[in-house]
Amino acid sequence: MKYALLLSLAFVAQAFLPSNPPSFLPQRLPVHKSSLKASGYFAVSTDELEKNLTAAEKSVTAVVRKAAPSVAFVTSIWPEPPRNRSRRRNNQRSEPPQSRQQSLPPGRSLGTGSGFVIETDGYVITNYHVIETAYSLQSMQTDFMESFEKLLGNLTCNGRGSLGSLFDTDSLKSMLNQTFPPEPKVFTSINSANSYRPCRIVGVKPELDIAVLKIENSTTVFDKNDFGESGNLIVGQSVVAIGNPFGLDQTVTSGVVSALNREIKVQGGNAIRNCIQTDAAINPGNSGGPLLNLDGAIIGVNTAIISTSGSNAGIGFAIPSDRVEPVVKEIIQTDRVKNGFQPEAGYLGVGIMKNQSKKKPGNWIVKVDLHSPAAEVGLQSIDIKGSGIVIYGDSIVAIAGNFVNSYDDLMNQLKGRVVGEEIALTVECGTTNERRVVYPKLTNRPK
Repeated sequence: MKYALLLSLAFVAQAFLPSNPPSFLPQRLPVHKSSLKASGYFAVSTDELEKNLTAAEKSVTAVVRKAAPSVAFVTSIWPEPPRNRSRRRNNQRSEPPQSRQQSLPPGRSLGTGSGFVIETDGYVITNYHVIETAYSLQSMQTDFMESFEKLLGNLTCNGRGSLGSLFDTDSLKSMLNQTFPPEPKVFTSINSANSYRPCRIVGVKPELDIAVLKIENSTTVFDKNDFGESGNLIVGQSVVAIGNPFGLDQTVTSGVVSALNREIKVQGGNAIRNCIQTDAAINPGNSGGPLLNLDGAIIGVNTAIISTSGSNAGIGFAIPSDRVEPVVKEIIQTDRVKNGFQPEAGYLGVGIMKNQSKKKPGNWIVKVDLHSPAAEVGLQSIDIKGSGIVIYGDSIVAIAGNFVNSYDDLMNQLKGRVVGEEIALTVECGTTNERRVVYPKLTNRPK
């Protein structure tokens, strides 16, 4: 009875899904090379484009340049049964996909939203409610198949002459696979890529409306972004949101922190405390996207709005990064251990003064390795002259917008950084006291 009920639920859910779900995905118009040439298009430097912008505008564009490449479009599909798919293929010519949407398997949409890459090997954060339907159906099918396997095992282990001898287990499994709906799939497109990549759902935290995905079968080193501190936000502080409202990917909006410590209720009745309220425009489809400070660090995950129309009314909410980060790290670490995979630690190529000077405190660089990422971006170490005079080079002040006030803070920020990851280092020159930001890309440690 239990198994029949589970199977029935699957077919009932499929029946109630819309046959032609609304799509907000814009069709990309082809651009011909001849039109580019005739129009006189040419490359323009960022400095040239920004020369007439105000300082406030330049702050926003800098955030977009840093964070947008890691923002993802997340969608889930319930694929058509194999028999329908083969029938469709017989009626259509075999042609390569002409658009990103065509790279998805034919089926029914189970929801779309936003996300962002948090690890260079393809871990993506989104809202739980964005993939909730796909996750629930996957879980239901997994539970059913496990129960079915156990039932077959109990029947066949009784031996000849029992009820088990009446069953051909291979035939039963084959029949079940043909009649049971295909498993829902989750896909993501990073930085407006031309095609979607399949993902698996690594873990969820419904109480925080958080889900972690992993891009499958990929050796790509993805751009990622880092968490900032949400605990030191102040009302009125500028913020930027990036996401895919109504399927319009890489949409950027800006605003301020309108209020702090809000409590919101999400799907399922879960109450999330200490949320960030913002007037940065957040619409359907923004769910799961990043809310960023002007250093480009993630301070929240956009999750909900209050609106009488269903669209932006200037009241949006984000889950604070201080609550999201430890949950996500635990989910990812568990998944890596489970799958026996841990990316190689990244190499920066600097030595840091462990015991800080009381006269001149700071994370002073005492050594820069030749041909290292640190050397390539021009980091300078302490230089002691023959006369004993100390010329201070650079001190590391912050990593990814997070201030490092001690050697331990610095090590904690560098911990977990992997090969291929580009990090934002804020450094202060010991002779001029001027600060600058450099972006070394971590490499493998020399043999």
